[in-house]
This record gives sequence, structure tokens and C-alpha cells, in this order.
Amino acid sequence: MKLSICIATLLSASLLLYVGASRDEASDNPVVRTPLGAVRGTTMISRSGRAINAFRGMRYAKPPVGELRFKPPVPITKIWDGIKNATEDGASCPQASDFLSGPTSEDCLFLNVYSTKLPDSNSNPQQPVLVFLHHGGWYEMSSQSSLLGPQYIMDQDIVLVTINNRLGALGFLSTGDSEVPGNNGLKDQLQALKWVHDNIASFGGDANLVTIYGYSAGAASVQYHMASPRSAGLFHRAISSSGSALSSWAITRDPMALTRRQAKLLNCPNAENATSKQIVDCLRDKDAEEIAKSYFGLREWQYDPLVIFAPVIEAVGSSDAPFITEDPYWLFRSGNFSQVPWLTGSTNNEWMRRAKQILDNDTVLADLSQNFERVAPILFYYERDTPSSQRKSRRLHDFYFPDGITKDSLQEITDLYTDGAFLYGADTSVKMISSVSRSPVYYYQFVYRGRFGHMSTEPGMDRPPGAVHHDDLIYVFYPKDIFPFFEDDFPEAVVSKRLVKMWANFARTGNPTPVSENGSDGQMGVSWMPLTPSDESYLEIGEESVMKNSLRQERAAIWEEYIYPKPRSDAGNRYSRRGIR
Repeated sequence: MKLSICIATLLSASLLLYVGASRDEASDNPVVRTPLGAVRGTTMISRSGRAINAFRGMRYAKPPVGELRFKPPVPITKIWDGIKNATEDGASCPQASDFLSGPTSEDCLFLNVYSTKLPDSNSNPQQPVLVFLHHGGWYEMSSQSSLLGPQYIMDQDIVLVTINNRLGALGFLSTGDSEVPGNNGLKDQLQALKWVHDNIASFGGDANLVTIYGYSAGAASVQYHMASPRSAGLFHRAISSSGSALSSWAITRDPMALTRRQAKLLNCPNAENATSKQIVDCLRDKDAEEIAKSYFGLREWQYDPLVIFAPVIEAVGSSDAPFITEDPYWLFRSGNFSQVPWLTGSTNNEWMRRAKQILDNDTVLADLSQNFERVAPILFYYERDTPSSQRKSRRLHDFYFPDGITKDSLQEITDLYTDGAFLYGADTSVKMISSVSRSPVYYYQFVYRGRFGHMSTEPGMDRPPGAVHHDDLIYVFYPKDIFPFFEDDFPEAVVSKRLVKMWANFARTGNPTPVSENGSDGQMGVSWMPLTPSDESYLEIGEESVMKNSLRQERAAIWEEYIYPKPRSDAGNRYSRRGIR
């Protein structure tokens, strides 16, 4: 989802100075020999001063260009001679926005590996591996080190992998048939996981102790990998932050209709009698950047819907190697998924930035207020212009806006978006998965509001305490182009160190707060108990971490009972849970 940053009002310029410029790179150039050939990296410095061996811009699949556009990734198999440089980030994938620094290219299937302990003749570290699937609504962002700096989390004894995957139509277009079955962006991630399995030992990682960790769309991707039989065995823990495969935005229900809309934007055949091949042949001849930049032309109301191109349920028989052919809802409900330890949660004010955008535009605010029954189905992906749709919209309006929508409705609009886009998917997932899984489920809400964040603290603005979308991510990774470095004397460093310690503990043991040999809680200050069907425990992560129970159940019930009701029977239409998109 779009990450637009207002940082000028955060603090004085002197506080924004990064005092550890040498952290980016040191002069050492480590060399690692992988099964595919030797690579040369650079050395970065962690917050505590540890040397990080950084290998960036390593290709994990062939360039998805020309005839390979809209096709699954093709693995790299040729072994090279000599030593390849892995000293700089690879190009980011073409995307809708211009937020990122650095080049973009359709040739973008690269990954970065960071490790503090490399194998040598005397040791074989075999450290836990954390593979991060990036955020950005499947239409923007990347794994570049200026966005996902490893300096915080690499104080822990893990190996970190960050990956690029194709975005927007280039990664998620589907014709619903064998021409383009879909999910190529997820298949890119799958190919990267296979690369990790085959190569990570060369970087000191344990291929049998891999945790996949995703944020927002990346979090939904994690759940898709949990549901896909093709990903089974390639990971052993999972973390989903601020996103779910059961979120309303995380699936495309009518892929061919969306493909025709995309074709129309680019003057390709799009009529009902145009064949899949005619459409795809035309789109394959278009410039990749033109396709990516056309994304926002598919939006229908201001910045909504939040996500346009999303994963699809592939038609049975449409390919020899489908990623997923059943709705994750049914797979989670039946227990037919990778039952690994799973950690998930969200922030308390996820989409407050979007609420503020609405309040800042009188025309948009008036439209939302006066035409809520027309707008709400666009925002939350349920059926339109039916008696059922009208009832759902009225129920939402009565619950969130009993006194109407006004300029004072910041928290109410925030709650509406937060619950519909994030709470419903997470709440349904943890209840369903905890009831059938053999492994524990850990649930959290992140509420810490430091001095920095993805929403400006404007003078006179009454922003309630708490965190918005992406705020927690800046305590795990260092986004050097956006925020200052959280040095040890920063109050934010306390929360950052606690968060990365819990994430690393989970990657190592499957428990974010394991009991140490001496019986202590590992200096976490809390014992994080799993959520179960009979005890809906969750950890509130703020200045202190506190166990609580039953997260926002009155609000979750509105969506589960009225907006996205459970199917009547497993034998029914597997798509009946939500309206056709």
C-alpha cells in the first residue's frame, strides 16, 4: 500500500542527522561460493557494531522479459566462472508510484542476503533464516537496502533475505485460463524460497529453519504460502504483519474482467469477444513502465480500492503447476495448510492516513457522507447495487457513524478502514487457524507511538495515540532515506530492540518469548501466550508489552456477521463469502 511520508514536521533537522554514516558499508569484500558460483559482497555495520556480510542484487530467476512476461519465473541453472559482484541492490520492479530511489526495470528478480557468520573450514553456523516479503499492495516497493536496511535486526543471530517480486499487472494479471493462469508474483516468491533452500547454507543459514515474514501485501503473501501445497516444506515458521489472505483486498474474484479493464487503458483488445491470447499478445508488446504506471487509472474513488491486482484462485487444469486452486478460507478452515508456528497482528490505527486524506478534501468528505451506500462497496469489495449491499452499507454507517460523518470523524473513519481492511482478515484467520493447527498462533496489536511515523504530527491536529500502517516496520528495518537511525540513546531503540529480539526468538524457536535455561523470560519482560479458541490472548506492544484478551471483538463481529458472513456449508460456492470483485 502506498507509503507517502510527511517527515518535515516530525522533529528538528538536527535530530534527523544520521550520526553513523559508516554503518552503510565498510571496506571489506567477503566472498561466498554458492552452488551456482562465487559472489562478492560488502560489509555493513549493525546498530551494536557487528559486521554484516551483505550480498545484494543476486539474481534468483531469469529476467521475466519478452516471451517470459506474464509467465512463471524460470530458475537460474547455469553455473558461472569467476566471482560475480553482489555489492549493490538490483533494480526494483516497475511500479505505479515514483516513491523509490534507484532504478526500476522489468529485469528485477533479485534478492539480498545478510549474514554475520559465514561458513569456513572451522565452522558451519547454520543460523535461522528470515525471508522478508515486502509491503506495497502488490503494486509498489521493493527489497532495496535503503528501504529495508538490516542494521537493526542483524544484531540478532539470523540470516536475513529480502526479495523482489513482480508487481501490478506484470505480477498479478490473470486471464482465468491457461493463457495467463495468474499469481506470477507469488510464484516469484516461491522461486526465491527454492533459491534459499538450495543456496542459503553458503551464507551460514539453515535451510531447515526458514521463517517467512511479510508486511501488508507481503503478510497476505505469507498466508498464501501457508495455503499453497507448492510452498510446503520450504519454510518452518511464518509472520504476517498488518495483512491477511482473508482480507477483502487480497483476492481478485473476476480476473478476466480486470484484465479487460487493463487492456482498455492501454488500447489493447478488450471487448467481450476479444480472446485471452489477443489481449495478452498486445500487452506483451507494451512498455513495462507504461503498464506499471497505468495502475492508478483502475481506481474508482480517490485512492480506492486499496489494491487492484491481487492473487487469484487458479482454474483447475489451467497450468501444470498452479500455485493455489482453492480459496485459502476453505483450506484454513479444513486444516489443509502448512501448520507451522504462526505470528500475526496489526497496528491499532492502521489506516488513519487515509482517513486524514478524506478529511482534508471537503468534496471527498461530502461524497463519503452523502453517498455512503455507493462508496462503501468500492472500499470494501462487497457486492454493489443490491438490497443486500444497501443493508450492509447502512449497518456500517449506523455502527461507525451514529452521528453522521463530519470533519471530526478522524477516529471513526480510521476505525472503519482499519477493521474492514485489516481486523476482519486477522481476526478470522487466528480463530480459524488456532482451532485446527497443531502449532501455536501468536497474536499482537502494535500501539507504540514514537517521535517518528508515517503520519505527520501536524500542529493542532488531534491524532489519537497509537501506530498507523507501517509504523512498526521502522523498528525492524532501517529505512535510511526516510527516518533517522535509532541509536542506542534514542527512546525508540528500546522498542526496536525488543521487537527484533522477539522476531528472532520466534524464527529460532517458534516462540517469541522462550523461557531460557535459567527459567527467565529472556529479558522480554513478558511471556507471550498463544491464542487458542478458548483463550483469545494477544500481546499489546507499546512502551511496555502487556498480555490482553479479546481484541476488538465488538468491531470484528460487525464484519464477520454482516459484511463477510461465513458460508452456510462447505459444499456451497467457495466464492460466496464475499461479493464478486
